[in-house]
Amino acid sequence: MPTPAIVRKHGLSAITGLLFLLAAWRLGMSAELPAVLAFIFGGVLLAVIDWKIQRLPTKIVYWTLAGVSAGLLFAAVVRSDWRSLLDALIGAGLFAGVYFLIWLVGEQFVGFKILGLGDVRLAIVLGALLGWYGLKYVLLGAIVGHLLALAVGLVVAVRQRKLHFNFAFGPPLIVATLAVILIHG
Repeated sequence: MPTPAIVRKHGLSAITGLLFLLAAWRLGMSAELPAVLAFIFGGVLLAVIDWKIQRLPTKIVYWTLAGVSAGLLFAAVVRSDWRSLLDALIGAGLFAGVYFLIWLVGEQFVGFKILGLGDVRLAIVLGALLGWYGLKYVLLGAIVGHLLALAVGLVVAVRQRKLHFNFAFGPPLIVATLAVILIHG
């Protein structure tokens, strides 16, 4: 029996609220907390949408990026920490650049979709937020995200009993990014 829409809506609100509380507990009233809360708000929505329809809506990714960017700019001004803001910009560029290359190779040379452009756009958000904490966290977030995606992919492959299937890559990356941030905090 499918879950009623009202229950799903309130369930997402509850999960988002619990993640807000967890972030506030782990990070305290730090200057970057607004950026993390913006990421959680957009990230929960993006993860659910990507899992259900295997698509990351551009508008929601960009709104999440705007919220995270504004939060990081706020943190840089409050803390006078321009180095962390520069690292966030570099992290966003590195993560998105690598994902763009993977997308390009898949589309042009391999002949099948490895990543979608939504994943490339999401990498900007992930790289910026992880980069704020340092460039090593961009690498750590990517590694944890890929390991989590591998584990989820193996479970899906075993359940569907086939090796080739469509797989939402965004949710494991979003979960891994949040985990790295909260463990770092």
